[in-house]
Amino acid sequence: MASRGACLGLLAWLLLLQLQLGEAYASAAPLTSSGPTGGEVSGAILLPAYPGLVCGRPFLKIIGGFNAEEGKWPWQVSVRIREEHVCGGSLITAQWVLTAAHCIISHLQYSVKMGDRHLSTQKTSLVIPIRNIIVHPKFRTAATVINDIALLRLLYPVNFTSTIHPICVPSELFHVQTGTKCWVTGWGKTKQEEPEIPILQEVDQQIILYQECNEKIQTALSSKRDLVLKGMICGDTKKGKDSCQGDSGGPMSCEFNETWIQVGIVSWGIACGHSDFPGVYTYLSFYSKWVVATVNQAVPLYSVLFLILLECLTLPVGILVTL
Repeated sequence: MASRGACLGLLAWLLLLQLQLGEAYASAAPLTSSGPTGGEVSGAILLPAYPGLVCGRPFLKIIGGFNAEEGKWPWQVSVRIREEHVCGGSLITAQWVLTAAHCIISHLQYSVKMGDRHLSTQKTSLVIPIRNIIVHPKFRTAATVINDIALLRLLYPVNFTSTIHPICVPSELFHVQTGTKCWVTGWGKTKQEEPEIPILQEVDQQIILYQECNEKIQTALSSKRDLVLKGMICGDTKKGKDSCQGDSGGPMSCEFNETWIQVGIVSWGIACGHSDFPGVYTYLSFYSKWVVATVNQAVPLYSVLFLILLECLTLPVGILVTL
């Protein structure tokens, strides 16, 4: 009887937890691809399925500058180890964050900070432990960095606010054109020899497709080795603006039809802000199917509740068998 009571007590606690998180969990609905209808962006995954709220539309409009204003990039997160910032990341649903695979050291305890532009804790910020880390199974760093993408599942879903809001994930059908203006955000160095910045920074980039980018880097290095491959995309640094150390894992965000889509993940580069060496990013649409499959395979809370309920109901039968 004590075992059954404990089991039912756990079930009651989980049911209460589900009710408390119900609104937030509704926003973590499965990812689905949208079509080119209405005001939506063709080939983009617009999520989450939340009444009156869509991804990629912050409350504050982008007007330029260097220090990012509060609420400008509400999907930007800080990935942390022992309260120290190590990488950037982006919120894509109420319970999932995208980052770079090279940011992950499996045995360490990670958390994510979101909700404000400062690295230090503010009134609007949340710090949430990571429940699961899923690195792309084909991530490699030999010769060049490939498949540099990872998903972080938060311990619990978050509620969306003016400073916490997901960005849209592109589908595999989404293609960005050379010369498209996008933005990279992060707390990394503004100059290679300087320390990281405690306030979120933003920099505009012009898209370069991987073939042209590879040729540019080959020429600069006087090398014939292919370093920039399919599944990567680059940002032009003609103005000396670039992502740098501390920005890794953060989003490259591009605006289409008043909707912000994450086109890339900060991955690697040769020096920072050097015009001969474009910054290299993981091209997110190339990995869209993997992202969708990984998120949708996650076991939802109600499935766990069902299994516990089933265990509780069958417990008396198990006791009878052992008597």
